Formats: sequence, structure tokens, C-alpha cells
Amino acid sequence: MTVLAFLQNMWVRDPARVRALIERYGESYRRRLIAYALFAGCASGRNLKTAFGEELCRLITWEEASREVTGHPGARPRADPVHIAASLKEHEPDIVICFGRIAGDAVAPLWTGKLILAPHPAARQPDTMARLRHAATELQKMLT
Repeated sequence: MTVLAFLQNMWVRDPARVRALIERYGESYRRRLIAYALFAGCASGRNLKTAFGEELCRLITWEEASREVTGHPGARPRADPVHIAASLKEHEPDIVICFGRIAGDAVAPLWTGKLILAPHPAARQPDTMARLRHAATELQKMLT
């Protein structure tokens, strides 16, 4: 089964450099960079590993609702419905997970299949980890 997850957008310390690398090496590089940056130690990746476990995290294809690369974790670029639709078409997922309201609000009108809505993994609400664990349980049930 193919599981496609949408986060909000990538943020890095040097966005100009990363944008230049993506332009130089292309879309496949951008996709690999999403997973690398996510699990290289940021709070979102740590929380996802805690809630979903490493095995599920490796199973998931990671994508962003916006291709915009920012330099601050608090930046909130608008979701790109054209990019989202293209990602859905390309990956043909069986299950889609949206992390955060920005991703969820943008993906939901474009996707009629199995959908899991979860909080952004770095959200500061006290129930974030419980809700992420619930999403992981939903995913496990859908995969069996």
C-alpha cells in the first residue's frame, strides 16, 4: 500500500541554498530532502517517530502542501492545490495523511479516498502526541 503524507512546508536554516539545490538537482532531490530534513532531528520528525514508530515513518512517502522553502518554523505559506493534485496523481496513494490544518484543508477537497487528519507534529497543544498516536493507530488499522 502507498501512504502519502502532507506536511505544511519545509523550513531550513538556509532556505536560499536549499532552493538553489532543488533547482539544480530537481524534484527527486526535493522529495529526498523532505524526509532527510524531517528526520534529521527537528521536533516534527522526533514527534512523528515517537507516535508512529520508525517502521511506519519509513513506509510513508513524505510531501509538503506547499513547495515553498522557508527559513523559520513559524512561517505559514499557503498550500498549493496544483502541487497537491499533482502529487496525488503521481503517487496514487491508497491512504493520505494530512498533518496540520493547512495541509488538511487543502488536501480534503482534492482527495476522496482514505484520509487521516492529524495535528501538525510540532503543534503545542497538550493533546498533540495523543492525537498523533491516534492517527498512527488509524493508519495501522487501514494497513491491515
